[in-house]
Amino acid sequence: MSEITGDLPLDDDTPAGYQWHPVCAVQDADDEEPYFGSAAGRDVMVVRQGARIAVFDDRCPHLGSSMVGATVEAGQVECPLHGACFDASSGTVLDGPTTEDLVCHRVRIVNDRVEVALLHLDEPA
Repeated sequence: MSEITGDLPLDDDTPAGYQWHPVCAVQDADDEEPYFGSAAGRDVMVVRQGARIAVFDDRCPHLGSSMVGATVEAGQVECPLHGACFDASSGTVLDGPTTEDLVCHRVRIVNDRVEVALLHLDEPA
């Protein structure tokens, strides 16, 4: 573990049916502004709070819009479209207009890179 990762998760347990996918370097995740990228073709938002990193689907549950432009402050992520606020660690909705949580994914850090566990769906033969 490097100094930059502090107590970031180093989870090597892969849930059944899931695969790990790289998202970004730890240093790409900023404390004030989410990092937006993709993993296995899925758009994701990476939120950092000090030594904690969380990865969510880049989709506000209110209207399904992207969270690009969201801000992170006081442990909350605020949707830029209608101001819904979510817990920056878990994605739990804190203030409407939605009652649904952000989709939060399992995260690990490998060689100073953020990886996310996503369900592996076999393509039909």
